[in-house]
Amino acid sequence: MIAFVIMMMGSRAVAAPTPTPTPPAPATSDAGNTVEPAPPGSIRWSVQPAGANGPDGRKEFSYRDLAPGTVVHDYVAVTNFSQMPVTFTIYAADARNGNGGVLQLQPAAEKPTDVGSWVALLKTSVTLKPNERVNEPFTLTVPASATPGDHTGGILASIGVEESGATGPVKVDRRLGVPMYLRVTGPLTAGVAVQSVSAGYRGTYNPLGGGSADVTLIVRNTGNVRLNLSPEISVNGLYWVKVAGTDPQALPSLLPGSTVQFTVHLDGVYPLGPMTVKVRVTPSQITSLGLPAAPNTPAAVEGEAFMWATPWMVILLLVLGTGAFFLVRWLRRSRRGRQQRVVADAVAKARKETVEELKQKALAAKAAAGSST
Repeated sequence: MIAFVIMMMGSRAVAAPTPTPTPPAPATSDAGNTVEPAPPGSIRWSVQPAGANGPDGRKEFSYRDLAPGTVVHDYVAVTNFSQMPVTFTIYAADARNGNGGVLQLQPAAEKPTDVGSWVALLKTSVTLKPNERVNEPFTLTVPASATPGDHTGGILASIGVEESGATGPVKVDRRLGVPMYLRVTGPLTAGVAVQSVSAGYRGTYNPLGGGSADVTLIVRNTGNVRLNLSPEISVNGLYWVKVAGTDPQALPSLLPGSTVQFTVHLDGVYPLGPMTVKVRVTPSQITSLGLPAAPNTPAAVEGEAFMWATPWMVILLLVLGTGAFFLVRWLRRSRRGRQQRVVADAVAKARKETVEELKQKALAAKAAAGSST
């Protein structure tokens, strides 16, 4: 397991199971902040931008307007707040957009090809005593072939620890780093494209309620500057009637040339058969680090997908209701038929009895007439 989340200055990391609490030791100063030493048996450290004399208050390494061939000299400070000596591996890595667009640095086993490969450290491994700091110099050389625009990476300090896994001990790389944002001079362009949209519907047992839909987007940064993305999603039924919609959380810092896939969940989607999912992504440039904006304003882009949402419970109720209607109708007809047959049988019996009675009377009358003669 290798994971990294770009952290702010002064962040700490603990790389060991939580030990039994012990009385706190005297506090240590860290760039003007009060830091409690790590409990015995655990490891805590920080990684910060620095000058030759220690952390200098920056939250990240930020370099702008660097021409190809430029060489920059800088420092990174690594401080061990543990109560034991710790050996740290220091290296640079490229940044990338991970699952859901989260900005992260590549694993240590991967060889950097961008800004991570432009950094040369004087040392790649340091052993620090408890509460000791090292201000490690490094050189950043922008190659002559560097493309204009934004390049993102970071410098990390890591340790390897063993943790229990399902199949035995697992070597885990615990990392903490500082992001590095770099802009190379040259023409700037900003743009984004929706490469694909797909959607799936999940129904509900409640015939009067709506189900849910999962909409998956694949978006690509087609320019050479970092962009924030604000997506809007709507689900429309027949005649463009809006059934559901959402404005999901903005996707920050999509790197140039990067493609990111993320899924948005929508509830309350009433099934209306054929439905259209419309997506609109509005990009915005990042200028928070004093970076100038690209001359072109990135346009919002749209995409759509078809989705079939069958109202199975409504259909089932209609089928059951129709079946019940015809069943009741058949039962009523059957009952009416039985009643009519009973009445008809009674009438026929009465008629037969009447005829027999009339015959008997006729015979009796005939017999009486013959004897009188």
